[in-house]
Amino acid sequence: MRSPERFARVAQMKVAFLLQDTRTLYGAEQATVRLIEGLVAAGISVQAILLQETRLGTGGSPLAEALRRCVPLTEIPVRGRFSRSAIGQIREIVARDRIDVLHSTGYKADAHAVWASKCSALFPVVSTVHGWLFRWDWKERLFQALNVAALRRFSRVIVLCGFYERYLRRCGLSPLQIAQIPTGIRAEAVVSRAEARQLWEAPGEVFTFGLLGRLSEEKNHALLLRSAVRLAKDLETSPRSWRILIAGDGPLRDNLRRNIARFHLADRVEWVGWMPAADFFRRVHVLVQCSRVENQPLSVMEAMAWMRPTLATRAGGLPELVQDGATGSLVQKGSARALAAAMKECLVAPEKAHAAGLRARDRLERDFPFDRMIRDHIGLYAAEGKG
Repeated sequence: MRSPERFARVAQMKVAFLLQDTRTLYGAEQATVRLIEGLVAAGISVQAILLQETRLGTGGSPLAEALRRCVPLTEIPVRGRFSRSAIGQIREIVARDRIDVLHSTGYKADAHAVWASKCSALFPVVSTVHGWLFRWDWKERLFQALNVAALRRFSRVIVLCGFYERYLRRCGLSPLQIAQIPTGIRAEAVVSRAEARQLWEAPGEVFTFGLLGRLSEEKNHALLLRSAVRLAKDLETSPRSWRILIAGDGPLRDNLRRNIARFHLADRVEWVGWMPAADFFRRVHVLVQCSRVENQPLSVMEAMAWMRPTLATRAGGLPELVQDGATGSLVQKGSARALAAAMKECLVAPEKAHAAGLRARDRLERDFPFDRMIRDHIGLYAAEGKG
């Protein structure tokens, strides 16, 4: 049991989050904002520091707006990828506000944090790893290597799944340095069970598969389209109707449009651009996550809250979220044949897909509670800071 003195120390703890502004609010950014909100609700004093690259030009920042709504925010403009001036300003903020722990996310933020702390000598630095793309682009591989080198000098490194823990241990980080704290979600705050059941109970609804996420190479939208072509041929005489809803925006939007036309899928596939997750899941029976690499995608966890099963590739941390045959199906990476077969099974036996969605909600509530994630972060901060 925690002593009164230890409780008081934790309650007085000050944590600063250091982030890089990507001008987006996708899964990693949303998860960080939710974590900050949970820490504030638990009584931790939190502030945020945002590195803003001037090369991105002027314009609104969804991340900055989300942070301002919950904590004090300091914005530091930086001209290049790394800034000596920013390092000095971070160091001044930590000293002035008597910050106990600096928590960074993203390779640019990590680099600035480790230099500001003089490799954790001045104050503890913690990082959360949201993953890398593992593509053969030399610039990406260079920044990945630099990021891993910086992480070796952090006080603690938080990973969301076993996939990245194993990777970082192969890269030389010690088991004591790594802490696995999965993202937690309050399912009832996402959607009530009654609302989540409505789509399954609605008569005559067209069975809909959905893919929610940034239109980028790692999400592999082309695999879903190739699977749809196979499925259409296999079920061309079937009376059951089905469609695919794709939500999200990004650099491959034109490529997606071309592929929809190329595969003659205009009558099957609807791309709606950016869409709130709640609006997306009100229309989608089954989530498809056919990525080449993943960490712990928020879209899958939200699907679990909405009682939607997930068809996922065996990539990254996805096998740790999706229980094959129980809360969804796992298929081989890059296999349109396997994904089409999994989609067909959902169409042939929708009652099984419904049951898998119910089990997914139960598992989310049991294995990924939001309060446990907050407690684990506070415990880690206490161990590294005043605790």
